[in-house]
Amino acid sequence: MAPPRGPAAPFDLPPRSVFEPPSYPNVWFYVHEALAESHAGAVAFVTNWLRGECGLVDDFGRYKPPEASDAQARLRGLQPWRQAADPARNHAHDLHIRYYYVALRQRGQERAGRYFRLAGSVHYEVEDEHPLHPYVDECPFCGRTGEYAGADDLFAGAHEPLGLELLLHGTNHGRRVVRADGRPAVGLTALAATHAVDIQRMRPSRPDMNIVDLAVVVIDPKIGGAPGHGG
Repeated sequence: MAPPRGPAAPFDLPPRSVFEPPSYPNVWFYVHEALAESHAGAVAFVTNWLRGECGLVDDFGRYKPPEASDAQARLRGLQPWRQAADPARNHAHDLHIRYYYVALRQRGQERAGRYFRLAGSVHYEVEDEHPLHPYVDECPFCGRTGEYAGADDLFAGAHEPLGLELLLHGTNHGRRVVRADGRPAVGLTALAATHAVDIQRMRPSRPDMNIVDLAVVVIDPKIGGAPGHGG
């Protein structure tokens, strides 16, 4: 998992007030205009790739609060934990993402130079159907364990960075994750097979960014067969 490289200021990311979500989006996608004719096309490019390659789909069986988002999806059934001292605390996990893009369009902030942009808020948590959703502190996969043992806020301090790691790299605590169907989890770094991809991990740079970790994924056409860039 690549460490954050510095403040997010160079991308001039929009303020949280554009969306008013509880948590500032922790992943931003910049899609070159050569890959999409419109902002809606760029949104479809990103969400369709994440659906097809990463398995992120909207299959919630009950109402899931949108938290100011325009769409949401998840990959469920990950890393079942069956070693809890209390069997009632055993659970599988969801990689859950909320997408934000309509407000950017409404505020005229959907473009940055030659790129269309959209945002996501991604996190890794106890599966939605479990009675203890979203928190089990002692879980080795989503709890206050390992490098997140001292997290003051389990959601911001562990669930969000763990979700970002899985979305970008297909790993949890640096270890490969396997989907419920036995296939390996796919991260956004795999997009480099067909596009030039630059993933930049940064530290939040403003008070309204109430998160601890942030990534910007810049997607360009692959020119002349040159390999993309993983971060």
